[in-house]
Amino acid sequence: MIDATLGFPPSVSTPPARWTPVLCLAAAALALALYQGVVRFDFSILDDNFYVTENRQILAGFTWANLKAVFTPTPGLYWSPVTLLSLMLDARLFGFWAGGFHVVNALWHCANVVLFFCLVLRLSGSRLAAFLAAGLLAAHPAHVEAVAWITARKDVLSTFLGLCAIHLYIGWTRRPTHGRNALFHVMFLLCLMAKPMFVTLAGLLLLLDWWPLGRLGALNGAGRALPEPRLFVQRLREKALLLALGVFATFMTLHSHFAGILDRLDPGPGLKLANAVVSYAKYLGLLVWPHDQATIYPFPESVPAAQVILSGLLLTALTGLFLWQRRARPYLLVGWLWFLAALTPVIMPPRVGLHVEYADRWSYVPFLGLYLALGCLAGELAGRAREGWPRLAASAALAVLPLAALIPVQQRQLATWRTPFSIAEQALRVTRGNYLLLNNYGILKGQAGDKQAAEVAFLGVLDIYPDYGPALYNLGMLRISQNRYAEALPPLLKGVEAEQRHGAKLYETSCSVALCLTLMGRGAEAPHYYALAIREDPRRPRAYNDWGNLARDTGDRELARELYGLALKADPRFDLARRNLAKLGASRRP
Repeated sequence: MIDATLGFPPSVSTPPARWTPVLCLAAAALALALYQGVVRFDFSILDDNFYVTENRQILAGFTWANLKAVFTPTPGLYWSPVTLLSLMLDARLFGFWAGGFHVVNALWHCANVVLFFCLVLRLSGSRLAAFLAAGLLAAHPAHVEAVAWITARKDVLSTFLGLCAIHLYIGWTRRPTHGRNALFHVMFLLCLMAKPMFVTLAGLLLLLDWWPLGRLGALNGAGRALPEPRLFVQRLREKALLLALGVFATFMTLHSHFAGILDRLDPGPGLKLANAVVSYAKYLGLLVWPHDQATIYPFPESVPAAQVILSGLLLTALTGLFLWQRRARPYLLVGWLWFLAALTPVIMPPRVGLHVEYADRWSYVPFLGLYLALGCLAGELAGRAREGWPRLAASAALAVLPLAALIPVQQRQLATWRTPFSIAEQALRVTRGNYLLLNNYGILKGQAGDKQAAEVAFLGVLDIYPDYGPALYNLGMLRISQNRYAEALPPLLKGVEAEQRHGAKLYETSCSVALCLTLMGRGAEAPHYYALAIREDPRRPRAYNDWGNLARDTGDRELARELYGLALKADPRFDLARRNLAKLGASRRP
């Protein structure tokens, strides 16, 4: 039975109670039907290589060494051991079949739809509210990226664990026990170890404490009172461990995140704040009218003052409206503040990595608050209709019409995720200055054999961002593959200079400069760049091995032997160095 005191009166809890499991299954079936096509999707070139296809720990399986590596912060990857364990299990089951990874993402999304349905039902007592809210989560095009991108496993998985934690919290508030409290905190920790998007959970739970749980103040005739200060302090104190775990997860994330600046911009706090205000409004636009979606929205060089002012006025007006409605419709204020609070971890990113204007996947958790508010509003409106068929007709219209409008848009957006080419082409079609995806598009064209188109793409990247190291490296390597060594050297040398400032691909670029010099007959200059690569990362074997080849070819066999040995010491599984060392020994025999 639903505790009707938590939300609407029983008369508003429509449709009839016997429909509850049917509606829950219908929402889950909708999610599964909408995403069944992902089984035919490929890996993305954007980060799926770091997380799966080129990640040795993920591919090697569950060994003690790999388990230890998963829990150890790794530069370049967010600290997300639970997500990595999930991907490791998928790799064990599916190998390099991308469809298996995609199906698991879709199943996590379906599980989230079910959990969210149950959560809204527990909070509101309205089956219509629960179905509409869960249906919006299932069908909204904003969530295609979180489901169809294998790397976004951390979004769907962390949301599942976060929703489990909220359910456990509600159970604990009704029947407080030490065991329930411990299980709730463990679930929250696992959620943070999948992705720290729920670091604001303490604040979100305070909202639910106010409505509908009533733990911050008593009911009165007109609605719920504002939080009582004494109760607020008490509820905040009981969430001290949540706050501590959130601080821990934030530290681990910043510590493990790639420390270089990948962006051509270094936006100061003023530009970040302006972009944050405008981005809140753009997320609302994404909710109401999803269109021109892309994997990456490049960070703007400037934000017009008019946009900041209008966005600020919109946010202020909505906040004022929901505060005015706090007694009659408290769910509107709770859903709105959930949206604002849940976006705070990503609305102003730190000075590391790639800066983006906003991201579709970041809406996965914040939109839950808006879905809750919209579902409850629909439940209230349907409850005003007369009993019987009029109420059922109103409920059906309020539930079906929004989803019917979203489904075609969701399917069109999902189709853009079918292949790496379609992902890049969609983003390049709807954004400007998107140098990262243009660079990826060049890589894809090169792999497909269209080297002319690849070179055009890399040159286009350098028109936008002349010091972008990956594009300089890719352009140089493309020209090496065409035996255009003299044309390959300048971008590679410039790439080394750029990477010494930014630190993204210094190792690979330095090795490639050395290779290019060797192929040009300037091998005497190559050891400097091999040494530069080794200083950057002495644990990688390629520079030792290639330098050993150069030493062998120039007659310095002792140096070659030493370098092959160092390559094997860096990576005992590097068979190329082992074979080179064996050939070097065999060539000495009479």
